[in-house]
Amino acid sequence: MQNKTYEELLFYFTENKVFKASLFSIAATTVLGATIIAPSLPALQNHFLHIGHSVEILSKLILTIPALFMMLFSPIAGFMYEKFKKLNIIFISLFIWSLAGIAGFFLNNIYYILFSRSILGISAAFLMTGIGVLLADYYTGIRREKALALQGFFMAFGGGIFLILGGYLADLDWRYPFLVYFLGILILIFAFFQLFEPIKHTHNNHTKTLHPPFNFTKFLPVYIMAIFCMTCFYIAPTQLPFFMTQDLGIKQSNIGKCMAAASVAMALGSLLYPRVRKLFNIYEIFFIAFSIFGIGFACISLLHDFKSILIGFGLIGVGIGLITVNNNAWLFSLAYEYERPRAYGFLASSLFMGQFISPLLTQIFVHYIGMVKMVGVFSLMILGSGFLFLLFSLKNGGKIER
Repeated sequence: MQNKTYEELLFYFTENKVFKASLFSIAATTVLGATIIAPSLPALQNHFLHIGHSVEILSKLILTIPALFMMLFSPIAGFMYEKFKKLNIIFISLFIWSLAGIAGFFLNNIYYILFSRSILGISAAFLMTGIGVLLADYYTGIRREKALALQGFFMAFGGGIFLILGGYLADLDWRYPFLVYFLGILILIFAFFQLFEPIKHTHNNHTKTLHPPFNFTKFLPVYIMAIFCMTCFYIAPTQLPFFMTQDLGIKQSNIGKCMAAASVAMALGSLLYPRVRKLFNIYEIFFIAFSIFGIGFACISLLHDFKSILIGFGLIGVGIGLITVNNNAWLFSLAYEYERPRAYGFLASSLFMGQFISPLLTQIFVHYIGMVKMVGVFSLMILGSGFLFLLFSLKNGGKIER
């Protein structure tokens, strides 16, 4: 009866719209942290030209170095969420995230900015892992897939709004977008009064011995997918702003609009996921999403006017929105309850690994074949990956674990 009462209360509170807004607002900070300063990167690079040629890679690392520390600390976060209360870690991490983000406004040394961004990445690792684990604790079954879709919507739509703001602020000065991180303090106050610590199911010692050790290889395809998709997706904020300003003469505010279009489209793609999931299996959704994703990059590679690039960003957003939710749902379908913190920690690490290596890998392509051809090559790789999933689906007769 006690468990039944808890389940009823859990359903009642977690279906509250204000509760969901507070939960998913924290999830949105992990996207906001990485992309809000993207429109200001060209101006930031110009400000630090005096340090020499290294500024080209250092300016891009300001955007992506949080991902390196998110990659390193997400598995650690997964272990800590197994041992300690989740909300305590999340609230402390959100406070540190805000302070580290705002610090960029006051710093005039690119290396100090990189250090503050590293702290931002560590705190974001704990935020993303914690929210993923909380979501799995609060929701089950179809409700979880709907919650994952809503999480994706909040992350993408919120990111889109603030990317537009970031673009306009970057036109004024490259420092101003850093002030947007003050929102973390407001979200913290909001979430403190709404979220609650889920009851952790306890087991006796005999039951614990029946648990097999964590099987990393079971989740390996999910992790590889996350690395590949984030590597491709982060071409948009790390490489394309330079192409748009230097080659096409597009204003920074319009760069913000393009990235906002990708975020809004990502939100719509995420929101559509539960309906798409009713019609297709996970492999088929990957095929559809990769096709849309790849066509978006093809538009940017082949058509060089602002409207076409805007459409390309929109298609990229829809594709990555479907892929992200689909990959999360795939992970949770494979993970037992006791595996979730660790499994999601490694997933978060994989996502951030893709973000971090993206500018390092794609810069090699840019150096040898140029920006436009690099985008074209990745477009073909993405489309090819989609067809591989179609073959997997046909081979397995549409059957896959839910």
